[in-house]
Amino acid sequence: MRATALSGLLAWPPLTFDFIGQFLGRVLWLGPVPTAELLGHHAAVHDRLTAAGITTSEMYWPGRWVPHCTLSMRVPNAKLPDALHLCLDVLPIQATLTGAAVADHARGLYTPLA
Repeated sequence: MRATALSGLLAWPPLTFDFIGQFLGRVLWLGPVPTAELLGHHAAVHDRLTAAGITTSEMYWPGRWVPHCTLSMRVPNAKLPDALHLCLDVLPIQATLTGAAVADHARGLYTPLA
């Protein structure tokens, strides 16, 4: 159903990962520049999913979603400075997305969006 809802919207805009972020629980991620094109595309995806009756967590709603690419779910505290330095050594990263999915690591679920 998700693939049908997203028909024609799977070509994401190019991304530039320009910074490092951390969520609670030692989750380390790279953040893309949140361009108007990226945020608009995300809003269009969300609107299509909602119209198809597909619900998402509030953390994925436009205005709440944090664009990111998770690198690690639990960086050991002692290794965090090394991980940050490694990331800084390669930024910025130009990227083109070729697919997207919703991953629920707590329950081991992975749902491709196409």
